Order: sequence, then C-alpha cells, then structure tokens
Amino acid sequence: MKTLIRLLIACVLFTSCDGFSLFQKKITIKGKISTSSKSSAQRAKSSTPTLADAAKVLVFYGNEYDLVNISSGSFTSQAPAGSAACLVFLDANNKFIGNLFAGGINVLPLVNMGNTSSIDLSTLTLDGTRVIPANDPIGSTIQLTSQELDFLTNVGAYYQTLSKNIDMDNDNSPDIIDGDQIRVNTIINMRVGSFGTDSKQLVMVTPDKFVVNTNLRIAGGIKMWDKNFTVSLASPVLQSTINLSQAQDTNPGLGITEFIYILHQNAPQGSQNPLDGQLLPFPDGVYTFQLNKDRQYTFNFANINMQNYMMIIKPIVHTDKDGYITKISYEFVFPDGTTANPRNLIQGYIRTQIGDHSYNQLYEGHHLYGTFSAGENYDYYNETIPKKIKLADVNGFNFAFIDILGNEYEYSWVDDLSKYQN
Repeated sequence: MKTLIRLLIACVLFTSCDGFSLFQKKITIKGKISTSSKSSAQRAKSSTPTLADAAKVLVFYGNEYDLVNISSGSFTSQAPAGSAACLVFLDANNKFIGNLFAGGINVLPLVNMGNTSSIDLSTLTLDGTRVIPANDPIGSTIQLTSQELDFLTNVGAYYQTLSKNIDMDNDNSPDIIDGDQIRVNTIINMRVGSFGTDSKQLVMVTPDKFVVNTNLRIAGGIKMWDKNFTVSLASPVLQSTINLSQAQDTNPGLGITEFIYILHQNAPQGSQNPLDGQLLPFPDGVYTFQLNKDRQYTFNFANINMQNYMMIIKPIVHTDKDGYITKISYEFVFPDGTTANPRNLIQGYIRTQIGDHSYNQLYEGHHLYGTFSAGENYDYYNETIPKKIKLADVNGFNFAFIDILGNEYEYSWVDDLSKYQN
C-alpha cells in the first residue's frame, strides 16, 4: 500500500510519469489477417515479410504497450480510452511489417466512441507498410470532424516515419519492447491575444501574428540516463545552435522512472521582429541523439505545422463584485474559427497558470502528464478558481494541454495586447 501511495504522489508531483493509466477505461481492439503463408519458393526470392508472416501485434500508447500474439489469424488487444494507439505488426523475430492506417492517419484515436468499448477492424490487408482495415472505425465507431482529422494528420506527422522510429537504437527490435524507448514530441508556446472578462471582450490576433516558440521534448527510461554525460543532438538540417535543458533527475523513493530533456533551436541573432518567436521549429530530417557514451539513437522527425492546425483555448475570466476571480470559461477553436471539441483532441487535463505583474505565479491548477483521459465528469469548459486572486493583480494566463499524440501546447494570454510589442 505504501508503494502504491508513493507512486500516486509521484505522478501528481512530477511530469515524468507519462501514460500513467491505472484505473483508466480500456478499449478492446480486434482484427483478423489472412492465415495463408508464403511458399518456400516465395521465401527464397525475398526476405521481406508480408502480412501473412505477422506473428504479433504491438499496440503502444505513450510509454506503455500491449504485445499480443496472432492466433489462427486473429488478435485481440486493449488500449486506454482517450489515447492515440499505434498498432504495429511484427513477424516472429519482431521485424517490422507495417502499421495500422485508418482514416488517413497512422494512429487510432480512441475518442468520441459513445458507449462503445470495442473496435472490430475485421480483415486487414497490407499496402506497402500500411495495414488497411476492412472495417475502418474512423467515421463510424470513432466520430471526428474533418478539422479534427486534419489536426491529427498534420500534428501527427512524426508517425509517418513510424517504421523507422520504433527502432531508434538500430538493434532490429522495437525499442518499447526492449525497455529503451525514446519518445520525441513537440512543445509549442504561443502568445495569442488578450483574455476576455465580464466587461472586456477577448481579442485574439490573426494566425499570422501569433508569437510561436517551439521546443523538442525527449524522454525515456531513467536506466538509460547517465547524469554525468553531456547529451547531444545532431542533424545536417540544423541551421543554428541547439540548447539542452538539464535533464529532470528522479527520486527512486517516489517511483519516478524517467528523464526529460527539453531542446530548443535559437533563432539567429537579430533575425526576429517583435512578433517572431525566439525558438524555431525543428526542420524535417534525420537526427542523432547521443544519450550516453554507449548508446546513440537515430530518429526521423517531420516538422509539425502547428500554426494552421492547432486547437486554441480562448479564455473568459469571471469575477465577483469585489474583483476576485471566481472561474474561467473556455472556448476551443481552430485557427480558422471553427469550433473544436476538446474531448477528441486533449489527453488528460488542462493546466491553468495565473501570473502577476512581476511574473510570479499566483495559481496553478491540474497537471499535464499522468492520464490519458480526464474522465466524463471533467468540465473542459469551466474551471473554478479556489484561491482568492484579484483580477487587477493579474498580468496574464497560461493554459496548456497535451494532445492525444503527446505534443504539448501552451497558450499565453495577456491583459493588454500592446504587451506583444515588448
């Protein structure tokens, strides 16, 4: 019991317990493949496996996975509701064959399924490395708008290189099975406008005026980390200096098991105007990450065009008669103004931070990491502020969430739009 309590405390206090899914609702995923095998003559001509060679299905989400055997051409697995699960088909030697491709995307978003608790993909066929289901659940079992699909397609560009990135240490075995998985995600911080109040209208700048800063988040198991080694990130496509944050250390007594590095690429000195971000997006290309003296990881990265596809949080701040904040109401939109559904795109909770005019933090509500689903009773549209904070003392708000692919978004709203020029 004490161990469980320590683990729960750890995941509340730290952001390194990605994917903690104890007590989460699970969705059952089923499918069938052809049981026919290649002839010996076909095997002699090519060593490339086909779907008929598939022996296992690796279903992974966050830093967790389920590995199931294919028996008599069928498989059954599970993944948490609210997650985006990748289904990878492997042969008996864990060699990559292909991954599920449904609804035009390389992940299976387990959202907006009503009361349905299972997905039957029916018969699967192979097209290149894309495993196509006869029963595509996206648009039937899983209801998503065209804008939401565009969001997942574009911000999930990293998964287009899935066949290469499941084995970043190049040992011919999926990293997550071997317990040495490196996860790469994007962190976006954006200044988008001035927040609204009971008496003041919210003002959101146009997308071309967003102030965007981009970071790369690399996380993995603590056993791979040597705190005395200076890690490095290299790629021929990099044009400016890469800065590495200090890795997050761990406290074994609390059960923290991961390190985290936040990397950013500085804009060239003197190149930005007041509305440009200081931290540039990472370009498409192949990257080498040296984590310790014995292990080098290689991954393919696809630039994520967040500015055109992200879901934006628009806040209205409500106060009592004495000017104290009582709650914040949220609206969710895409950059073109189309209404968005946060339950379909957010993993877990929204983190709210309130800062004063001296940039001190007055309040923080909820933690970003630790769960795939905030639960049916969580109100994405209203947050009560229990602490007595006068709106007159507030300089700005920061609202953050993790999308179901693991990317982090932070939206900063100021009290005065002229501060964009500072």
